[in-house]
Amino acid sequence: MGRGKRASALSSAVAAARVAVAPRLDPRVTVELARTLTARATASSWIAMVIIPFTIIAYDAAYSRKQLPQGVIAAAVADALIVLLLIGIRRQVFERYPWLPFALLAGVIANFTEAANLLLTGPNSEFVFPYYLISFAISVFFPAPLPAVIATAGLLPLGYLAAAIAGNESLREQHFISNLMLLIDSALITCIGNRVVTNLFLREVKLRIDLEKANERLRELDRLKSEFFANVSHELRTPLTLILAPASSLSRESQGKLEPAQRAFVDTIHRNATRLLQLINDLLLLAKLESGEPRIDPVPVNVGASVLRIVQEAQAYAHSLELQLEVDVEPDGPYVWSGDERHLDRIVLNLVSNACKFSRPGGLVRVGVGSDREGIWVSVTDQGVGISPQDIDRIFDRFVQVESSALRRSQGTGIGLSIVKQLVTLHGGRIAVQSEPDRGSTFLVHFPAAPRVATGAAPSTSPEVHAVRLEPTAPVSLPPGGSSGPRVAVVEDNADLLAYLTQELRRWYRVVPFLDSSMALETMVADPPDLIVSDIMMPGLDGIALARKVRASPSTAEVPVLLLSAREELAAKLAGFQAGADDYVHKPFDVQELRARIELHLGLRAQARQLREALDQLKKAQASLVQSEKMVALGRMIAGVAHEMNNPLHFLRGNLALLRKRMVAIDGAAPLLTDIDQSLERITAVTRQLLLFGRKQSGDTSVSVKLSEVVPLVVKMVAPHTPKGVSIVQQIDGEVVRANPQDLFQVILNIIHNAVQAVNPQGGEVRIAASRTGDRVELSVIDNGCGIPKENLSRIFDPFFTTKPPGSGTGLGLSIVQELVAAQQGTVRVESEPGRGTTVAVSLQAGNP
Repeated sequence: MGRGKRASALSSAVAAARVAVAPRLDPRVTVELARTLTARATASSWIAMVIIPFTIIAYDAAYSRKQLPQGVIAAAVADALIVLLLIGIRRQVFERYPWLPFALLAGVIANFTEAANLLLTGPNSEFVFPYYLISFAISVFFPAPLPAVIATAGLLPLGYLAAAIAGNESLREQHFISNLMLLIDSALITCIGNRVVTNLFLREVKLRIDLEKANERLRELDRLKSEFFANVSHELRTPLTLILAPASSLSRESQGKLEPAQRAFVDTIHRNATRLLQLINDLLLLAKLESGEPRIDPVPVNVGASVLRIVQEAQAYAHSLELQLEVDVEPDGPYVWSGDERHLDRIVLNLVSNACKFSRPGGLVRVGVGSDREGIWVSVTDQGVGISPQDIDRIFDRFVQVESSALRRSQGTGIGLSIVKQLVTLHGGRIAVQSEPDRGSTFLVHFPAAPRVATGAAPSTSPEVHAVRLEPTAPVSLPPGGSSGPRVAVVEDNADLLAYLTQELRRWYRVVPFLDSSMALETMVADPPDLIVSDIMMPGLDGIALARKVRASPSTAEVPVLLLSAREELAAKLAGFQAGADDYVHKPFDVQELRARIELHLGLRAQARQLREALDQLKKAQASLVQSEKMVALGRMIAGVAHEMNNPLHFLRGNLALLRKRMVAIDGAAPLLTDIDQSLERITAVTRQLLLFGRKQSGDTSVSVKLSEVVPLVVKMVAPHTPKGVSIVQQIDGEVVRANPQDLFQVILNIIHNAVQAVNPQGGEVRIAASRTGDRVELSVIDNGCGIPKENLSRIFDPFFTTKPPGSGTGLGLSIVQELVAAQQGTVRVESEPGRGTTVAVSLQAGNP
């Protein structure tokens, strides 16, 4: 038992020693340590490639010139080994042991290179300074485990000892013992110095990693704070909408006339709800200012005009407090400033509100605007209770209320002046205050002429933050939508707000309410409404994603989308517009504003629809006109060409008759003359048909024509122009069609001629087949040629359209085919696929056998 305890204690001691020698490091520290070792080994290798040859060559050239060639060879071998070491580092050969490259460089390559130089330089060599240089590098640049440091440093005196033993007696007789002792002492000092430097390095790395972790926690806290304010904004603005919107409707007496007492109550509700909204906006703005989120896009602002407008809006408030509000500013003065007008309004409005709040009844509040060499200034002066000297430095601190007078008639949150100061500072300006108790205060805001605008952080591109519901919403019955007007889909997860919007909007529209956005999307895609009104912050599918999916669906791609949200940031608006929304309405909103926006987008959509219909009609009319002009031009051209062909044809026919008389006695001439005569007859017939086509006339179409007689004649006509490698297969039985024979001949000739030109001269095939279905006969010409691209299929019957090279076709063949077939009360069908051939099918009325 005692022996077992002793063994256990020994094992524990060994384990403790291992932990002490090689403590377990944080993974981040391990990664940083490996990166540092690799970087330092690489840098030291490049330095050694220069220092080793320089040291050896310089020393040998000064003290041992005879051994200089061998020294150069030793330096070259060392550099070659260093190159191999760098290649290994580059290929991550030492990834598992990142300390090994430096150990090989210092303890092996540099050490034994110096030892070799000692052997070469002979008895007078006492140049051991490189050993001390290597020791310094190990102690300062080698944050490796202690065993690796000890082994690397211990190789230095061993290298010197090996050189002394391998050398001659004179090397050992000189200061061998003293040099060896100094090298051993240097190795010990190197190990101690290395531990000190390494511990400092590790401590610095740990501190840096801890700082990064702290920064990450701060960023996470800032993100959580932003999410919290976004959720608070949504959760407060939605019920405020349900207070302000009905109060506005009641004030307008849209639900019936109000008694004076009822109107007073409604006005009180509306006034206090508006004040609550202002407080919420102040809190949100303060949070944004603190996080550096607001982004300023400077634009030219007429400060004088803006201040005049704000003072006019505040007159009613001042009169309710029995105060006189005056402004001293020239409307057309040179008070143009580059900044954000919304922030300027907030600054001036807060200062005027504070001045009125802390003034006595019958007092005067004066607002002034002026300019000097530095920029533009705005002052607000009151004759109120004033501020004590000890409180002046505190009034711009947030949440500070200066209790200097019992005459304060209005409470506040203590953040108004804090917001003012931060907004002024954000624009590169400054604010100052002068005040005396019981005599009033003057606030002076100064904006620089060329403000150093703080752009703040880039606006967040994150989507709306989803609100988390702690308790389920009580079920609320939704009123049915109206029965007339455009259909408007309303998507809102708050049942009360959805019921209110449905009730209000149904007076003008057919409202389709949805509590669930996913169900709303399915319904709207199946049956698109005329317009969509949707909240943004909803569980599951939020408004941004809903707008994106609405735009992606072909059935709802053109339906206007209005988004409702409590967020006013530019990033939130951009996210909605980028998703495809048409408008953005802030909560709380007035129903009249919402209706005006709905009417605007419904009107725009109606106008766009009318414009598209007008454009479609215009395109059809234009296409019809172009086609008509083409056909007129085609008829004129064909008539002219056919007319000009008649005279040569008559001349050829007369000369052929004379030639036949003179060549009667010549053997073999009769068949040739017969072929020439048939060809002339065919040309004459074609010319006659072209004249008929050009004049929009046709011959007798009531003749029964056997395809077995016409098709072989066409094939014979085409044969001289058919490549030898192309085969024409006829699958014609006894099919008979009702058509004009000459027209039918021309139709088949044009189709077969096109098919022969489309196939490969080597191995091409053109198949001609006919089949009867009921009282119709379909003649098909099928080739295995190049096919027709899909985009050209709709144009192949257009006059003058051709895909052949210039000079190879006129683009009239299929156009003539279509005209002639139509004249026979037939139809033409074309099927084609690029690379797999084309089928042209002509359907005609069956004739009598």
